[in-house]
Amino acid sequence: MTLIRPPLLQEGSRVALVAPAGPVTAERISTAIEQCRSLGLEPVLGENAGGRTGYLSAPDALRARDLQAAIDDETISAVWALRGGYGTMRILPLLDFNRLRSRPKAYIGFSDNTAVLFALLNAGVVSFHAPHAGGEFPEDVRSLFRSVLFEAKPAGRMPLLGGEPARTITPGRVAAPLIGGNLALLAALCGTPWQPVTAGRILFLEDVAEPAYRVDRMLMQLKLSGALDGVVGVAVGRFTECEAREGEPSALDVVHEFVRNLGVPAATGFPIGHVPANWTLPIGLRAELDADDGALALLEPAVTDGIA
Repeated sequence: MTLIRPPLLQEGSRVALVAPAGPVTAERISTAIEQCRSLGLEPVLGENAGGRTGYLSAPDALRARDLQAAIDDETISAVWALRGGYGTMRILPLLDFNRLRSRPKAYIGFSDNTAVLFALLNAGVVSFHAPHAGGEFPEDVRSLFRSVLFEAKPAGRMPLLGGEPARTITPGRVAAPLIGGNLALLAALCGTPWQPVTAGRILFLEDVAEPAYRVDRMLMQLKLSGALDGVVGVAVGRFTECEAREGEPSALDVVHEFVRNLGVPAATGFPIGHVPANWTLPIGLRAELDADDGALALLEPAVTDGIA
């Protein structure tokens, strides 16, 4: 399937702020509105974005309604998740992404939003693994965000935000479509209509607050389901708050060993995940992973120069 790119964002583009997963504080909503305006965007807050129903921002039907309204509204140029948490998988069966094929718009988020990113990939629409609207947004992250979403040209070699170099796991270089996201969500999608398909693709991974044995289990879920069959490269992002227990390997040690055994070009330490320096990555477009040099480059424009 040929992927459809959304139009670029520009001054005055209307952006829906939604909470498809966990509850969002008033402070985070305020921060998101300010972030939008500082980028020259016009924020449009989802009706139920400030609610709370246990560990969800609202009941499934209301969260789905906010997201569907943003998808269907022809005046909205992008949908930006306020946060992750848990809950996006619950609403996937309630959503219709078909309209995005005729009038695409950028969906932006990460963590639990990985489920939406893969549903959109399945629908043939480019989406973006990127910082949440209500999260941290330092200047170098903002600059990269703009270069990917506001300019209809390849972003090229990605800057190693945060000052830490990436390191080789398995040497080699490969160019292929790039997919990935939160490991827990990728594993949870196995056996669903949105199961990851990595054949002929570069996969990136990240996660937060997971012990080593659970990371091991999730990686094995991907392997045993066949989701990793034919993967051609792996870019390991950050596994934050995954402290090792005494006498056990760390979660990152487990990831490195597992990825090394795949025998494809792989590198680790990329600024992807639950860190202030979080890359903006288009899902499904061609990239080049240079594991020898610890580099990732985006080879295609992520957006078109149509009017957003």
